[in-house]
Amino acid sequence: MNLKQELHEMATQFGADLFGVAPASSLYGAPEGHRADDILSDASSVVILAMKFLDTQVDILPVMGQGNAFFGESSRQKMYAAHGGLVARHLDDVTFKLARFIERKGYQAYFQMAAEGGTDNRYLMGLLSLKHAAVNAGLGVFGRHSLIITPQYGPRVRLAGIITNAELESDNPLTENFCANCAQPCITQCPANALSVPTNSDPYTINKFSCCQYLGTRPACAICLKVCPHGNSNK
Repeated sequence: MNLKQELHEMATQFGADLFGVAPASSLYGAPEGHRADDILSDASSVVILAMKFLDTQVDILPVMGQGNAFFGESSRQKMYAAHGGLVARHLDDVTFKLARFIERKGYQAYFQMAAEGGTDNRYLMGLLSLKHAAVNAGLGVFGRHSLIITPQYGPRVRLAGIITNAELESDNPLTENFCANCAQPCITQCPANALSVPTNSDPYTINKFSCCQYLGTRPACAICLKVCPHGNSNK
């Protein structure tokens, strides 16, 4: 069993739902300071893990025009935010174990956490873009909402990653376009009006300022994640 196989087996055993590997070179197109070799100079591979949200924890999120018969809007948002934090912490625990295993094998490992650290919330940008790495690792593709749509769970996942100088076999990126022929509820139901249809070849168009400003006034949002038909348990 090679190192990649060992890591994949460990990730599954500890509770990760998805596992993939991208070559560090695939992130050369990222902004300066956010590339794999900006963090680890001899980076070779980026390991990406994903863990799925519980569907009902997402489904309780309020959408404009819906009543609050279950409990208040703020309570729903707080419940989702707490669940997201729980999933992130569990995913971080799994990913940290893999990073330690890589280090014990004699390689270096930088751990990009899902829960805390390495993210500039003003620009919705991480020190390492886990979403771009996930696309290059074959876990999913970008949707119109700027989230990663996975074939198994849609966008209802959290991501964490490891940059390492260990040479691991890369996975192939997906070629599906999940947003083709979609009514794009992520755009029409965005309460911040932060999303729009791209006018060029980009997979999405987002006004990060509007998104951050809206999110800063409430415990959580994630309406784009909830209404995406892919992974939606109520579709």
